[in-house]
Amino acid sequence: MRRKRIDYEYRDRRDEINIKRQVARRQEVRGQRKRVEQKPTARVYKEAPPKAPQGKRNVRRRRLAQKRRMQGFFMVFGILFFLGLVYGGSKAYVALQKWEGKAEKPTFKVSASSPSEIEDEIINLAILGTDEDGFRADVSMIASFNTRTKALSLIGVPRDTRVIMTNEMTSILEKNGRTVPKRDGVYGECKLTELHAYAGEDNRCAFSVKMMEEILGIQVDYYVKVDLTAFRDIVDAIGGVDIEVKDRLYYVDPYQDLYIDLQPGFQHLDGKKAEQLVRFREGYAQKDLKRIQVQQDFMRAFLAKVCSTESIMKNMSSLIQVALDKTESDITLSEALKYVKYLKEIDPAKMTTVTIPGEGGRFFDMDEAGTKALIQSLIYGIETPESEQNMAE
Repeated sequence: MRRKRIDYEYRDRRDEINIKRQVARRQEVRGQRKRVEQKPTARVYKEAPPKAPQGKRNVRRRRLAQKRRMQGFFMVFGILFFLGLVYGGSKAYVALQKWEGKAEKPTFKVSASSPSEIEDEIINLAILGTDEDGFRADVSMIASFNTRTKALSLIGVPRDTRVIMTNEMTSILEKNGRTVPKRDGVYGECKLTELHAYAGEDNRCAFSVKMMEEILGIQVDYYVKVDLTAFRDIVDAIGGVDIEVKDRLYYVDPYQDLYIDLQPGFQHLDGKKAEQLVRFREGYAQKDLKRIQVQQDFMRAFLAKVCSTESIMKNMSSLIQVALDKTESDITLSEALKYVKYLKEIDPAKMTTVTIPGEGGRFFDMDEAGTKALIQSLIYGIETPESEQNMAE
């Protein structure tokens, strides 16, 4: 009897628990329904913005993303370009300062007379070619350009030309304790190539330029000095020169480390072979006079290559780099830029190449009257019977 009562109580208790669970479940469901009914409705626009089709919306997103990427690219590129300009500009500035700083600071200075009106139209550039140590000037030329007529003349002065130092030159040598040459009783007499050596390190170009002014009767505006290393590098910088070698050239001089071996014919010369061409002279009957003619022919071919548009665009950077590193000149950058515009107006085919008249031997004795007439004709356009004869020769 007791056990049966216990079973009834357990059953009643279980039913009570189930009823409570069902009530709690129904209350939870009603609460959820109530929360859903009380949820605020979405705002309704009077005029809803039109929705773009799915395909067009994706295209617009891609364009916006691409635009942002391009903006980022150009921003990065602009920063890099600016930094490159700053870096390149600083390097160029340092290189130009170094180049301008290589020019001589001569103690020898002679006041020059003011140029005439016609001389304002003429640019006379002294070209000095030296050996690798810069001790002697084996090549002395004047490149004269008339900015009005666009005429270019290349005037060669033989290295063995007999010259006599001016009083100012001998005085500065005596003051500096340097040797003053004396030949045949003439104080200060020497060859033009030797003058460069006697002058001393600070006055070499100044002496050579002043002497060419004296013997030619002109005013030299600037000089440029090129040694053999620079010559080879400059020729290589423009990609070599095409020229006809007219003779069989062979010469060996171990003392000068000079080995020349060129076959005749039209050929392409790199820096080393071009050096062989312009240095050869022992096999020529006229020695230095013939070598000057060959050097002038090479200069014509060289200018034709440099002045061509294709060569300028292709080789300008390397040519400028070699010029800054390997040459010496007293022309400043601002002055050089003034004359760049004339480069395209030079016609190498119309360039006149001559050598001053005279007689050669151990010394080359120039014909003073013939040289004066030649200069008057080529540079100043004043024709004389002597100048016509010199040009014909």
